[in-house]
Amino acid sequence: MRNINKLIVFVVLLCNAFAGLSQQKFDIVLKAYYTGYNTLLRWYPKDIETYQKCVEEGFVVERRQPGSVEGWTTLSPIIKGSFGDIFNLEKKTKEAALLSMILYKDLTMERIKQEMPDSLDAFKEEYRQMTANPQAKSLYYAMFLLSTEFSVDIAKYAALNYLDDKVQTQQVYEYRVRPKNEKLKLNCEIAKITTNKKTELPAVSQLKSLRNDKSVRFSWFLTPEMDEAYSGYDLERSEDGIHFKKVNERPIIHITMSDVDKDSIFYRSDLPECGKKYYYRIVGLSGFGFTGKPSNVVTEKCVDRYTVRPMVNTIRFNNKVEAEITWTVDNPDKQEIRAFEVQRARHLHVTGVDSFEAISKRLSPKTFSFVDKKPFKTNYYRIAAYGDEGQVGYSNIVFKYPADTMPPSIPTGLKGVIDSAGICTLTWNQNPEDDIRGYRVFVSNDSTFEFLCCTDTILKETKYTTKLFLGSLTNDIYYKVQAVGGNYAHSGLSPFIKLMKPDTIPPALIVFDEIKQNEDNSLQFSWFDSPSIDVAKVDLYRKILPDTTWTLAEQWTGKTTSRVFADTVAFVGEKVTYKFNIYDESGNVAVAEMVPYQTKILRQHCLKNLRLVKDHKEGGIFVEWSRCGCQIKFVRIFRKEDGGDYKIVKTVKGNDTSYFDKSVYVGHEYEYMVLPITEKMSEPEVEKVQF
Repeated sequence: MRNINKLIVFVVLLCNAFAGLSQQKFDIVLKAYYTGYNTLLRWYPKDIETYQKCVEEGFVVERRQPGSVEGWTTLSPIIKGSFGDIFNLEKKTKEAALLSMILYKDLTMERIKQEMPDSLDAFKEEYRQMTANPQAKSLYYAMFLLSTEFSVDIAKYAALNYLDDKVQTQQVYEYRVRPKNEKLKLNCEIAKITTNKKTELPAVSQLKSLRNDKSVRFSWFLTPEMDEAYSGYDLERSEDGIHFKKVNERPIIHITMSDVDKDSIFYRSDLPECGKKYYYRIVGLSGFGFTGKPSNVVTEKCVDRYTVRPMVNTIRFNNKVEAEITWTVDNPDKQEIRAFEVQRARHLHVTGVDSFEAISKRLSPKTFSFVDKKPFKTNYYRIAAYGDEGQVGYSNIVFKYPADTMPPSIPTGLKGVIDSAGICTLTWNQNPEDDIRGYRVFVSNDSTFEFLCCTDTILKETKYTTKLFLGSLTNDIYYKVQAVGGNYAHSGLSPFIKLMKPDTIPPALIVFDEIKQNEDNSLQFSWFDSPSIDVAKVDLYRKILPDTTWTLAEQWTGKTTSRVFADTVAFVGEKVTYKFNIYDESGNVAVAEMVPYQTKILRQHCLKNLRLVKDHKEGGIFVEWSRCGCQIKFVRIFRKEDGGDYKIVKTVKGNDTSYFDKSVYVGHEYEYMVLPITEKMSEPEVEKVQF
């Protein structure tokens, strides 16, 4: 029974998947999945009190077809498993311990008293803490629901799932689950299933990986569709890219630690062996026991971390103005060194592109000195050490120039501005020294990082202009300036200034999903929201072709829309299109326009079961029909004799359901058409008879 402690340690750290159930508008949330042969149902009472009240007598599953006069049909009662059932299940999976406590607390405590009497008091205190307040009780219930998500057996004994194998294809079904105890008045969600195709699980978003030595950090974006369909995920690994095995012991679930990672999932795993290539992918786990299609495959391979670090010891210029360089090496792990290489750069660039070039051949690992016979006026030196598996370890970077004179003073008055086109202009005060050769500008994307020189030449004026790329992920940039003396002596760097880039990137587009025309000729469609985080407003427009005017249909403020729109206009054969204008906080706009949709003229069925009954004794034909619930003003009866044209026979009241036609003759074939007259267009009913 102490297995429950291990489960609590696992879920307390990971359980936030069901934290919002108590805030749902339904007392029982229902999900449905069509396998292609049958329907699977899973339901979630909003809190532990609601669940315990309902499960005492059990649940009732009901089904109906929209528009059917039969209404709701009871499929099956769902009752909880017995204490013995759950005890046997707990032997197979320790996660069933929570179910045992929720359904049979007293019996479970009695079993603990018999099997582990010394642990009873500690277990009671542990249970008391887990149910001491509403927040702790909600967490306890969430732990229980999470255990049912990954075990169909636990969900079965918890009376939270059902399989409907009495469904037909090409049908529409609605389901609801209510408590068997009819005194419990609960608001139960209705789930709708269309059996024309199997329920499709959404694709997993792009899997990314970031390796640090032998550890890999995996991440993927959590879309609203994934959040709705999947309860957790498995990370799978392969050595050949074909045969994959699960890596994680327990399902990976979404954990929100801050707003930064609220839409992302992270998981860390160690590479089993360095020097070998591994393939990884993610599969989603639904609460119905199915897995979705695997994600993209990423590959990772590690080599032993190279801890060799050269250290530039001295650099001095001799009387021939040659740079004499010496270095030492730190090799704490006694790793192999294949060679050293001396590298030099004239400048260090802000782009991060490696501007160092080798000025020596590959040197013996026993060599610790080199002479640069033709140094530049300004030089950045470093030493590279190469390992036996292609690893590289770099030394510190040392700046040296031949003439070492008194440096000029640090420039003052640095200021700047960035316009809407990304043109950055910096200005500063002229240095007081007479022998100033010019200035260099240094830049960084973070004030705490190293500032790198971004000028290829020495600037003669106290002004610098450059064009910035506005499509980067960083919104601010930092600058410093340095003075260069007549003998190339460099001043210290000025204090930095911070400049903000204008936002010119429009938000990501909304993607249209499905559109359909309802029986009342109105349209309804759905879409996927823009993933951009700075969306401020979304406008929905309608246009009825060939008209060129757009009409505002709906408007939302903020990032999230309703994702479903039901147009109140009744269309009868027009071609209609919609578009979204998505605005971000900086006023940038993106436009997503739907492919024009050709509407139809839909007729409603107001009559059914048309029958023609011959009565030779009375010399006529009874025309009988049934109504379907429409508001019928009157009914017109047409007749066609021996394949001729239809002629109206009689007009009766809207609530009449029969008419006896005596104007017929033996030996003729008659075809009747019964047309209900309503406010909207209605479908006629037709039937033939040989008299």
